[in-house]
Amino acid sequence: MKIIYSDAHKGHGGALEMRGEGFVPMAECPERMEVILAALSEAGLRDVEAPKLHGLAEAARVHDPDFLTFLETAYPLWEKRHGASRAVFARVFGMRGLAQKPQMDNIDAMLSAYTFDIFSPFVPGTWTAIRSALDVTLTAAGKVKAGAREAFALCRPPGHHASGDLAGGYCYLNNAAIAAQMFRDQGAARVAILDIDYHHGNGTQRIFYDRDDVLFISLHGRPEEEYPFLLGFAHETGAGRGEGFNLNLPLPPGTRIDTYLPALEAAAARVRAYAPDVLVLSLGVDTFDGDPVGGFCLQTPDYLRLGQVIAGLGLPTLFVMEGGYAIAPLGQNVTNVLTGYLQS
Repeated sequence: MKIIYSDAHKGHGGALEMRGEGFVPMAECPERMEVILAALSEAGLRDVEAPKLHGLAEAARVHDPDFLTFLETAYPLWEKRHGASRAVFARVFGMRGLAQKPQMDNIDAMLSAYTFDIFSPFVPGTWTAIRSALDVTLTAAGKVKAGAREAFALCRPPGHHASGDLAGGYCYLNNAAIAAQMFRDQGAARVAILDIDYHHGNGTQRIFYDRDDVLFISLHGRPEEEYPFLLGFAHETGAGRGEGFNLNLPLPPGTRIDTYLPALEAAAARVRAYAPDVLVLSLGVDTFDGDPVGGFCLQTPDYLRLGQVIAGLGLPTLFVMEGGYAIAPLGQNVTNVLTGYLQS
């Protein structure tokens, strides 16, 4: 398996997030990539390649141009206006009644308009990391487009919470959505995105909700109990031409493999019925028992079974890294998904 990876993400680190009763170091940290790489290498998965550089044209196919400008300029504008900061967040969010377009030189207004929570901070290295994740994803997608059975975009920050003009949930650009659109633009008639992160891929859903050329399926914690709370319900099935092409499979707290696996097999059956040309897998392993931001109880051996189900689809597959924050088992959990896939 070709693994695409770059160290350029490392500058996006050191920020704090609000969890529980106070601020703690962000769970989405550079060390995540280090433990994954080490586990992959130990398993013999060492075909690691640096990404090719890409522009923003592919990102602009799913993201608003002003949003892209915001991501690039957020920290420099903040520093110019307020001085250096350990982490930059919005102070006001653009909820109902506060939805005007921001001035593109007013960083406080831009943060309010283009982020939806306090889990998408900016530090000096954030934009470099965002661009690195984009390059990693598009390079891996290019491998699959060129005929590879599979490729792994080992990237951070993750992307599935980012919509066309909103960042949140550690996510800035929606890497999986950009890849899916690239496949469509380069000739794929239909693309399926399967999101197995613990949290609902609200950004990916929003991007493709009214389309029938990209099927989106998400297995996740029920929004009645879990972030992002306002999307991810089973009744959300698409709109207009997209009706029937959005499938949410919310699962209860404490879900174990005996409940999770039938849901994954139902998702796989829906993918087969859709008959896409390519599969994009949003690979989150925060479904692990004990993940600090998760609520399921999957065990490390269970991830082999997940990989086997995905392999059973028989589709060219792009793996795009999303969540997974229990550092000690993270590398083995990711490795098990990939080895389960490769050995099937």
